[in-house]
Amino acid sequence: MTPSEHRLPGFIELAELGSGAQGEVVLARHESGGGPVAIKYLAPGLLGDTAAWSVFRAEAQMLKRVDNPHVARLLDYLESPWGAAIILEAVPGRPLRKVLDEREGPLAPEAALATLKGSLLGLAAAHAAGVVHRDYKPANVLVQDDGQSKLIDFGVAVLTGQGGHAGTPAYMAPEQWAGEPATPATDLYAATCVFVECVTGEKPFGGTTLTELKTSHEEGFASFDRVPEPLRPLVRRGLTKSPGERVWNAYEFVGELETAAVQAYGPDWERRGLLALGVVAAAVVAAVPLALLSGALLTPGASATGAMAATTAGHVSAGLAQGATSVDTMAKAGTSASKGFLSKVGGTKGATGIGAVGVGAVIAAWYFWPGPSVGGTSHAGVHAYFTKPGVLLGQAHLPAAETPYIDLKYSVAPARAKTGTEVRIVEQFRARTPGSLYYTPSGERQCLGRGAKPPKTHWYQWGIGLDKDQLDAKSTEVLAFYRIPPAKKNEIPQKTANAKILPVRSETTDQHQPFVQAECATMSRWTTTIKIVLPGHRLLPPGKYLVTPRVPMKITTTLRGDEAIPPESAGATIDGTLPVIEVLDG
Repeated sequence: MTPSEHRLPGFIELAELGSGAQGEVVLARHESGGGPVAIKYLAPGLLGDTAAWSVFRAEAQMLKRVDNPHVARLLDYLESPWGAAIILEAVPGRPLRKVLDEREGPLAPEAALATLKGSLLGLAAAHAAGVVHRDYKPANVLVQDDGQSKLIDFGVAVLTGQGGHAGTPAYMAPEQWAGEPATPATDLYAATCVFVECVTGEKPFGGTTLTELKTSHEEGFASFDRVPEPLRPLVRRGLTKSPGERVWNAYEFVGELETAAVQAYGPDWERRGLLALGVVAAAVVAAVPLALLSGALLTPGASATGAMAATTAGHVSAGLAQGATSVDTMAKAGTSASKGFLSKVGGTKGATGIGAVGVGAVIAAWYFWPGPSVGGTSHAGVHAYFTKPGVLLGQAHLPAAETPYIDLKYSVAPARAKTGTEVRIVEQFRARTPGSLYYTPSGERQCLGRGAKPPKTHWYQWGIGLDKDQLDAKSTEVLAFYRIPPAKKNEIPQKTANAKILPVRSETTDQHQPFVQAECATMSRWTTTIKIVLPGHRLLPPGKYLVTPRVPMKITTTLRGDEAIPPESAGATIDGTLPVIEVLDG
């Protein structure tokens, strides 16, 4: 147990929530009142260990990036000579691990699907901030009485593209065993492992030693017999050995999950799944005693009370929305923080889209640089959608979740190249175009069929970038290079004035545009391969560039029927990042 001299002054501890080699977590409330919080302390024995401090601080930095109802919120991080503490939202739930251990047999498919969906939404929020959890497992998922879940413990999380062997062997993806870079696909593999355990009652990979487990994961999951047949495609895709062949976007995985769930268990599957999961979870002793939390629990969007904020050790700011105030207060109290740590995280803006089941994804780029030599691959992704799709589709009652969207996944190779080198840019296009969907004033969803016409539905069109005449280019196939700086690596350029626009050759393959009844939309997908030979330095000087075949990367056209409407009126939004290429000198 952490001695009193290493604890935050002014707090009354209500219960111990857990402990381990890194430290312990306690439920506490400020002595002057206010809601309870969970405080994670760095173990006293590690206070003299610089590496341990770095790891602990890194966990807080990762948590700071993520703000989502499916992730336990970071309220503040404090450190000083007395020690270090991560202050978190207190969640009235119990670990999924305990739920599974105390239940005889698997969860109902709907309950398992509800668990997976909540987890994917939490992971999507982390991935949107460029964070890979790397230790998704039942012990790190808290299930609440209403069946909703929250993701916890970012102790071994890294930024996308960083490598290492950290994780829990039963759920580690093959690339984790090899120490290769972690990507969102790494977490989706672990989430699929947990889903299999929920729906079958058994872990998908067995073994009593690390060697046996490693071999099991590398050889692949083959025992699908106990997985309900309609859900097997989800499991197959999630557990593919190669991360490049898995789902790369958690929101896309959610879309596939919902399609499979509706087809197999009906449109009411999620409500029934959450109810079933809540009933099972409520039978398990809560990890956070509900009697202690009472009605004073800090809920998402709520602020810490003034009394709590006045603690002599520092300032607890809800969601770090008042990060600057936190720094000021900490400085006055004699505590310290790494430079810029509590400054507000800015989101990356820019993307391309047609509509998504999950709205607002920010898909972080990751870079596998080869060092000083030629080569390497740069990956990135963007997502475009509308926050007010009803304006575009001419439907007052259309919810935001029914937005048209486009997801674009990019890879560029070589990422570092000399003049005269042929560079390949691969664009994977995924889109959802609802066109036969109608919502009544009461909120009832109606799928009218592919040929539906006004007045209930309207023809519409939207696009990204400018056309040939507007670009003044000799070819409709172009590639724009934005120099870094002034362009910023984590932002999507919204102008053409500072871009170097060059003609390219492209080829589109694997085109599929079926109308999916369960989505009541056309689900489009294809792959475009773009090739360009890098010109001389007079045309393209040495340096790093953001590259995009869509100029500018913004929604520029929105039409409903023959009427042009302002994109901003429909909440046109693009999030994400673009791939980077470095033109070498020589």
